[in-house]
Amino acid sequence: MLKVLVTCGNGMGSSLMMKLKAEGVFKKLGLDATIDHAPIGQAVSMANSFDLVFCPLSLIDQFKDFTSKDRVKIVSLVNVISEKEMEQKLRENGYVK
Repeated sequence: MLKVLVTCGNGMGSSLMMKLKAEGVFKKLGLDATIDHAPIGQAVSMANSFDLVFCPLSLIDQFKDFTSKDRVKIVSLVNVISEKEMEQKLRENGYVK
């Protein structure tokens, strides 16, 4: 089971919307995942506890200290509530065959 974190810079409300969208995408694709949400400040400090983090493209620099050696995969989104973009990013990163 994948552990997924979604985050944004606008507070808990928008990250909750992201979480709901992500849950729909993972369900549609048949991917087993637990999905949590957090504001960006908190997400950076807890990211290594997850397999995958979705964040806005504008905040990707907040995760600059993470490398390919880290367990977590950081994935940026242009439109954080776009189910289509989330699905595309999951495919691009090998989560969906």
